[in-house]
Amino acid sequence: MNDHLDLFARHLAAGNRAARTVKTYCAVIASLETVVAQCSLPPSRAQIEAFLARPRLDGTRRAATARNLEFAALRAYASFAQQELGWQTNPTVGIPFVREALRDPAVLTARELAELFEATARTPAPQDRARHLAMLAVLSQAGLRVHEAVGLDLAQVDLPSATLLGVKGKGGTVHDVPLNAPAVALLGAWLLLRRAAPGERALFVSRRGTRLSIRAVEALLQRLRGTLQTAKKITPHTLRHTAATLTLTAGTDLATVAELLRHSDLNTTRRYLHLVDTRRREAVRRLEGTVPASILPNVPDAPGTMRPRALPAPAEARDSPRPPGLDDQCGLAAA
Repeated sequence: MNDHLDLFARHLAAGNRAARTVKTYCAVIASLETVVAQCSLPPSRAQIEAFLARPRLDGTRRAATARNLEFAALRAYASFAQQELGWQTNPTVGIPFVREALRDPAVLTARELAELFEATARTPAPQDRARHLAMLAVLSQAGLRVHEAVGLDLAQVDLPSATLLGVKGKGGTVHDVPLNAPAVALLGAWLLLRRAAPGERALFVSRRGTRLSIRAVEALLQRLRGTLQTAKKITPHTLRHTAATLTLTAGTDLATVAELLRHSDLNTTRRYLHLVDTRRREAVRRLEGTVPASILPNVPDAPGTMRPRALPAPAEARDSPRPPGLDDQCGLAAA
């Protein structure tokens, strides 16, 4: 690693940046220097913007999330370079983050999550089965991010108090995370069968006895997805989204769910409310058959079916557009 990148890495680590963030940020700076062919001198704003706007190898446009991550790395490096490398200007000033298109996160229903656990429980090897079930528990029951899960050490597991101690989250934050009874039981079963290399402190270890990798967890969920024969995307983060959605569906208030998931911004948690209310509306729709059709003003819809007729609007309101309701926003208006 170049001297300035080594200094940058130590600067990030001193600021409690996660090891994965340090590695990613340094890789971004190395890529920029390869593109603009300059290391010690600051690149221009135009060069940075061209770097951020470059296409993928196949010529397609890069995702907004990837561009924003790189820009965050460049901003951190420019600030560091002004302090430590003598840069007189900050070429990232005035460059905005791009707005990301809002998309509904992939989530599993309670039944699908149960089927995922059942499929995992059919793993033949006892040690693999116990490890996989414990991993699913911390991802879907405690809502951990995958790098938080694989980064857990044995000393952080306190089964008597049903708590994961000192979980390192984003931005150098540290939190104690509560566990429910199934998670405690599955972690306890895993600890009884865990076989690790001498001196290995990791909670989750591979068959070789070393710390389990993120890629191994992602591969596990891909295999399980195949056994479920579902078209839904299932990743470690899908299970975190699922934990958020199901707890809200169960009636947990928004602030508590945000605290559980360790969101610094309540708006991050608020995005799940759309999914929850959609399910509530779908549940209400299933009650439609309990109202006798004979009491409703009806019009023919299809042979053998009837659809409730909309009540006439007041005369003064007929020419006014109807404000969009939640059904329109959620795409349920035609459902």
